[in-house]
Amino acid sequence: MKKQMVKCAIVIAAALFGLAGSIAPAVAQGKKLEVVFIPKLVGIPWYNNMEQGIKDYAKKLGNMNVTTMGAPDADPAQQARVVEDAIAQQPDIIMVVPNDPTSLEPIFARAQAAGIKVITQESASIQNATADVEFIVLDQLGKQYIDALVKAKGPKGGYAIMVGGLTNESHSSRADAIVAYQKKHYPDLYQISERLEGAESVDIAHNKTLELIQAHKDLIGVLYIGTLGPIGGANAITEKNLIGKVTIIGTAAPAQAKKYLANGSITACIISNNPAKIGGAMLDVANRLFVKNEKVSAITTVPFFGNTIIKGKAIFFHAEAFATVNNADSFGF
Repeated sequence: MKKQMVKCAIVIAAALFGLAGSIAPAVAQGKKLEVVFIPKLVGIPWYNNMEQGIKDYAKKLGNMNVTTMGAPDADPAQQARVVEDAIAQQPDIIMVVPNDPTSLEPIFARAQAAGIKVITQESASIQNATADVEFIVLDQLGKQYIDALVKAKGPKGGYAIMVGGLTNESHSSRADAIVAYQKKHYPDLYQISERLEGAESVDIAHNKTLELIQAHKDLIGVLYIGTLGPIGGANAITEKNLIGKVTIIGTAAPAQAKKYLANGSITACIISNNPAKIGGAMLDVANRLFVKNEKVSAITTVPFFGNTIIKGKAIFFHAEAFATVNNADSFGF
């Protein structure tokens, strides 16, 4: 009787093992990586469009599920809490556009220690991530901004720069590139104030632009890095009847900027073409790094934009274009 029971158990175990063996590969093949995308903030056209591009590219790849988590404003402390919440969900990958990379470094370190892969955007000096994606080549951007200012107002006069956040590494690097190009090529231009913060808020940008106008009679233009800054600036110069006298240049969602471009309150809209494609390129990098196990140095091209420049962990490509009244609708956001 015992022998029969042992024999039966062996047969059942063998059958279960065989069944498990036939199921396991199917489960492995069907498993999708869980990816959490954390932008600087949620609810604005730029990141709405980027989120859609990431999700569309995930469908194309077929091996990733993407969810988005984020705070309603660009407060670094709020974003840090969002990243902590994402890590608690134990995804396979987190993709983050940091407001303050330095404050997130220890959190990213904990994520990596827990086996979660980390990739960032706009944080070229990041340490506790596998890679960083940069969609702007800084030298080209500095030239675009200053050349647009000179075309509108000439090579002399005072200007100001407003960024989304003073702790935002990418915004600071772009502003530095603008100033470096200006000093090299147009020494009679000068900054009339310290770098300002507020280009991620229409209201803050509006109010700070009004303060600049009141305080500096030699102001010829304001340069904004952050997609809501030019809208606030355009509203400010419209209120003061200064269209054509104070030039507004910066990044803005083309759909939002179109009416301001039409009435001249925004002189130049320098925008990446486009956040959906940037998001797709970022997810492609994640797939190559974490699924195909490629090294950062091997990522010499990205979809939509072509060739890259590799500097350490940072992968650079240039996506900047000018939105105009005539082409604004073609950007899709």
